[in-house]
Amino acid sequence: MISSTTFASNNNVCDAETESCKNNDIDQNADNTGINNNDPYKSSSFIGISLWMCPTGEANDAYTKIIQETANEYGTYGDFIPHITLVAALLSDNVVERVRELAKHIPPYEFEVDELSSRDAYFQSVYMKMKPTPDVVKANGIARKFFEERQSDPPYMPHMSLIYGDLTEKQKKAAMPKIAAKVKDIPTRKLHVDSIQVWSTQGQVEDWYVIETVPLTGPAF
Repeated sequence: MISSTTFASNNNVCDAETESCKNNDIDQNADNTGINNNDPYKSSSFIGISLWMCPTGEANDAYTKIIQETANEYGTYGDFIPHITLVAALLSDNVVERVRELAKHIPPYEFEVDELSSRDAYFQSVYMKMKPTPDVVKANGIARKFFEERQSDPPYMPHMSLIYGDLTEKQKKAAMPKIAAKVKDIPTRKLHVDSIQVWSTQGQVEDWYVIETVPLTGPAF
């Protein structure tokens, strides 16, 4: 069910502090690249290579429109495509070659929309949770086996970010009902994916770029 009132417990911990805290101007956990080492999703910089599962067809068009309209309204960064991350921050060698092999073990599959949520993180300011269905969890589990550095990750939380930015709690509460209404108008709640997009997510979000798109050709789950 789409919810416009579901919030992570750590939302906007700086609300009672100064405006500079809200804007992450001071981050004692950040290194000299501006990346928060405890939670890389908090800053507008990231690391490594990430594998994105991008919805096809009408769903892709609808979520692209939501991302761009919301960015225009709140002055946030909106030049990113709808995607659910399979695994992120890969720093190992031969990532593209491994992804080509990985794609032979995962068939095209579907994500199912769950609920809208948010937290105090630039890249997860407002996002749509996806249901952790058996196929979704299995695909992530296979990917972890191909990339050793991701095997110790926390349990998979499939989601699609809809706002990149440092919004206040008030702004998020205003934005989420509008987004939920637009999502409700999308005819399908299932998002079909048929490839892995390999993205360089090193550095500032404006510098990210797609390296290769690899079709999913694995046997049915």
